[in-house]
Amino acid sequence: MNIGKLRKRVVLQAEAQTPDGAGGYTLAWATVATVWATIAPASGHEIYVSGHLEGRVTHKVTMRWRGDLSVTADMRLLYGTRVFNIRAALNIGEENRQTVLFVEEGCAT
Repeated sequence: MNIGKLRKRVVLQAEAQTPDGAGGYTLAWATVATVWATIAPASGHEIYVSGHLEGRVTHKVTMRWRGDLSVTADMRLLYGTRVFNIRAALNIGEENRQTVLFVEEGCAT
């Protein structure tokens, strides 16, 4: 992996439960890590959802592997004002060198 290509500063977030004071909780997003990565578009398509057209774009995000960080599909990634839902996280070749995330933009969690 050419780490010189990791030029995008992205934020990994996980859901966190915050007590609401009435015995329940509210869901919020908590920052897990801020890392350098590459972001490359993979595909895009449009579908009808609840009677209206919705665009979906998938991307491939590559970052350095971190032993202290376990990225899962229930997390999300932020890049500037853009929000990407993580669909899969792979440790390429199980070599502990890079993690590739397949993410989707423009859809609900």
